[in-house]
Parts: sequence; structure tokens; C-alpha cells
Amino acid sequence: MFDKLKKKFILINMSLLTVVFILIFGSIYIFTTISMDRDLEHELRGIIYNQKKPAPDLPMMSSSISIDLDSDYNIAKVTTFMEVDEDVLKDTIYEIIKNGKKYDKVKLEGSSYGYLKEYTAKGLKIVLMSRQPQIDVLNNLLKVFIFIGSISLILLLLISIYLTNKTIKPIKETFEKQKQFIADASHELKTPLAIIRTNTSLVLSNKGATVESQSKWLNYINNQIGRMTELLDEMLSLAKLDTNRELQEFKDFDLSKLLNSILLTFEAVIFENRIELESNISENVSLKGDKESIKKVVIILLDNAIKYTNKSGKINVNLQQEKNKIKLKIKNTGEGIKKEDLEKIFERFYRVDSSRARETGGYGLGLSIAKSIVDSHKGKIYAESNIGKDTTFIIEFNI
Repeated sequence: MFDKLKKKFILINMSLLTVVFILIFGSIYIFTTISMDRDLEHELRGIIYNQKKPAPDLPMMSSSISIDLDSDYNIAKVTTFMEVDEDVLKDTIYEIIKNGKKYDKVKLEGSSYGYLKEYTAKGLKIVLMSRQPQIDVLNNLLKVFIFIGSISLILLLLISIYLTNKTIKPIKETFEKQKQFIADASHELKTPLAIIRTNTSLVLSNKGATVESQSKWLNYINNQIGRMTELLDEMLSLAKLDTNRELQEFKDFDLSKLLNSILLTFEAVIFENRIELESNISENVSLKGDKESIKKVVIILLDNAIKYTNKSGKINVNLQQEKNKIKLKIKNTGEGIKKEDLEKIFERFYRVDSSRARETGGYGLGLSIAKSIVDSHKGKIYAESNIGKDTTFIIEFNI
């Protein structure tokens, strides 16, 4: 599909460029022809009014023929440095007289000539001048245009291919991610649905049993429904963020108070997991944004830190304002993240350790949601890690 799209785009682009080149070069060619015709007419007029006379050392003048006719249109005088057959010249003069145009072109002995005729007191005067120099210039100009045009179009074709590939690449990547997102979502939903179906079949196979006796299977069904609801909620949040409908309004709020409030709600969970919590939160750090969305980001990162902190490990939360920048760091000790995984962890459904993520109930959407929210606030989120030691998630907001 994308190969066809690229070919179509390049074809349209090159067709437009070719048309533009033809219009530009064609216009230059036509204007040059008109200009040379004017110059030729000017030269002819100069000869007619004796301002210029045929001369052997001037290319254009040496190829001119000046003819004076009497009142009966008989040749009275011919001035030229060329050898011209008299009968041929008479036929040409007859053709010029017959033609009503004062200035035009005519064939003489197979060559193209421009002519100008004027009536004087002595009779009709006709001057002819060879157009061969003009034709040679126009032919050379045409060759130059074809050469330059061909080289330019080849270069533009290569540039067009490069730019098309560069333009199509992010679209293709987005399309592939979307396909992968749908595939991953389908896969994630398939597992709980299979469990629900299996347990429902077990319940239905014992129709005479009490609800209490079937509670084991019903709890399994309820747990999987909860997991599916969580997944759908996260997918809905991402969809809203993608369409910029998640953020209701931006207001100034105290980020320091919000962060302290969130840490209070996590104290019990952190204590239960025997994790040490350290915090260094500057006071009165204000941020303009959607408070609930920022709260969601912090909860995602803290929840993630708790899940992946080693036993008796430590979580450090740091909030500082540096000139025109707010920097939030959430650091946890643990196995760390490999360098090649650091950029991928914000992709949807991406898990560094798939089996461990499933044990902790993760779907690989939390960090994607966090990144989308931070991006919508014109902020930046990234991770740094030391393998076997710690991982730090850093959020930066410009103020």
C-alpha cells in the first residue's frame, strides 16, 4: 500500500515539476523568439531608411538583400553581397508583394528570411535578411533547455524520492503502530475473555449448585472483568489524549502540594512493600496545566516505581524549579532498564519483561498515557537507568 502511495506521490510531483519546467522554458523560448524578431525588424528598418547598409564584415548585414522596385514593381536595384538566382528572387518578390503583411517571413532558396517592405517616393522597397543566425541561437537555446531540464528533473526525481520516503516513513510507522496497537489490544482482551468463557462454562455445567459453591469460578470471572475494565479505561484515555479531548482546562495549581498529597496516599502501599521513601520537594512550585491529568502521570510513575523496586529498596521523589524549568524526578532502585529499551518503554503495550509485567497486572499502557499527557503540556518525559542499580523517570516542564 505504501509503495503504491510513494509511486503515486512521486509521479504527481514529477508531472507537476515537468509542467512547470515546460512553462518556464517555453516562456523564455517564446520571449527570446519575439525579442529576436523585433531585433531583426529593427535591422531591416535601419536598412530601408538608409541608417544601415549591407556590409561583408557584419554577419547579419552580409546576409541581407535590399531591393528597390519601380512603380510597376520591376526590379530597379538590388544591393547584396550574396549570389541569388534572379528568377528565384523575382518569385520571392512576387510572393512578398502578394502578402499583405508589412513584416513577415519568407523562404528563399530553401532558407528562412525575414522581410520588411515600405513604399517610398521612388516606389516599393523590400529588404530581406537571413534568419539563420537567429535560428541557430534558438536551436542552441533549445538544446541547453533540454539538457538543463533533463539534468534538473533527474536531480529533482532523486530529491523527490528522498523526501517522499522521509515523509511517508512517519506515516507508515504510525500506521504500523496503530495496527500493532489493535493487535495487542485484541490479544490482551482475548486472554480474560477466554478465562471468563471457561469459568462461565464451569458454572453453567453445575446448574444445581449454589452461588457460594461456585464462588471460586465467579471470582475468577469478576477479576477478569476488572482487568478488562482497566484495560478499556486506559485505551479510552489514550484515545481521548490522541484527539486532545482528555484535557479540560489549564489552570495554575500548586504542584508541590499535589505531589505531597499523592505521596500520602501511597505511604501505606510503600510501607507494605518494605520500601524506603525519600522525598525532596521544593515548596510553592506552581504549574499551569490540567491538575487531574498531572496527578494521573505522578500516580502512574509511582505505581510503576513500586512494582519494579527490589525488596528493601528505595524510592526517591525530587521536585525542583530551575529558572524557567520545573523538573520532577522519580527514582527507584532495582534491576534497571537496558539502554535499547529506554526509548521503547513509552510505546503502547511495550513491556521490558513481559512475564513480570503480567504478574504485576500491567498492560504496557501506563507510560504511554503519561507521555501523552506530558506532551500535551509541552513537556518532556524520559528515563535514565543504571543496570542492576536504579531507574529514574524525569519530567521537565517549561514555565
